[in-house]
Amino acid sequence: MGGRTARWMSVRVFAACLWVIVGELATLQAQEPTRDTESLRVTLHVRDADTNEPLLGALVELAGRSRRYVTGVGGHVSFEIPPGRYTFTAHKGGYATLRGDFRVVYQGNLTVMMHDLGDVDASIPGRLLVRVAEFGSGRLIEGAAVSLSGGQARLTDGQGWVEFGDVGGPVAEVTVRTFGYETRTEPISLHEGRTTVVEVAMAIDAVVLAPLEVEVESGFLERQGVYWRIDRGWPDKLLTREELIEQAVPRLADAFRSVSGVRVDYWGPFALLKTHTGCPIPVFFDGRQLGAEAGLNYVVGLNIDDIPAEEVELAEFYEPGRVPARFVLPSTDNCGAVLLWSRERAGKG
Repeated sequence: MGGRTARWMSVRVFAACLWVIVGELATLQAQEPTRDTESLRVTLHVRDADTNEPLLGALVELAGRSRRYVTGVGGHVSFEIPPGRYTFTAHKGGYATLRGDFRVVYQGNLTVMMHDLGDVDASIPGRLLVRVAEFGSGRLIEGAAVSLSGGQARLTDGQGWVEFGDVGGPVAEVTVRTFGYETRTEPISLHEGRTTVVEVAMAIDAVVLAPLEVEVESGFLERQGVYWRIDRGWPDKLLTREELIEQAVPRLADAFRSVSGVRVDYWGPFALLKTHTGCPIPVFFDGRQLGAEAGLNYVVGLNIDDIPAEEVELAEFYEPGRVPARFVLPSTDNCGAVLLWSRERAGKG
């Protein structure tokens, strides 16, 4: 871009939703489309929410499709489906049945978490147990309002559970509401003569904020695809320089404590960004990975806290499975990514 000519884009910032929109909401791996296609290949990964281990033999059903899918040794299964929105149900012995939605725009990967039933007594007849969790992360939600069509209503406890007794009929219509998440209504098939246990995966609601005006005046950021991704709503979270300076107290890593799905750990003096399941999130600074082993494109030993917040122009955060292809590390699990872009390279130093 010559002469630092400015062009303007209005970008609405949305929180990640239960609907899995590749490059827009989460969690199919972001890929730039090269051509139109009638069917897209989706790989569904089913994992234990507590151990993050892949689950073999999970039965997956998609609403409106007669075929059933079973996960293999790696805990995943692939299928070809047209673009659109789908409701899925995942069954696994010893686990709460999981219900959720996703929307397919691009081919890629989708990860869902299932919770072990533990010591739940399933022999009690006429009882319905509903567990409420966040889609993707599997984080249990306390204080969600769960109601039945007949008028009964309860709030979930600290483990995301709510219990209803004397529930009759073949089907119960369950509605779940909680602040910051999309309201869900699910028809639940009841098991005759025993307890029915189901988990409802909740979307982080798409909260519409004031439009964020992004001034495109950096040739470096444009060549790195930053504006292209922002224009399409790909990042799960954007942090501007002003937000980073305000929240990076006392260090830059602390600015990510407010980002849903991220926790900050320390190994000696080194700050580590991780998912809630403990998966390490790679951090890139101007396109190069921080704190990695020596290599051609690595910044050796540099820690995120070695970078002053005022020297960062913009930060992009991507959840696991949604990382732009050029930042996916083939030798590690896809745990998400944080992309930091320096004020100096952006031409604003």
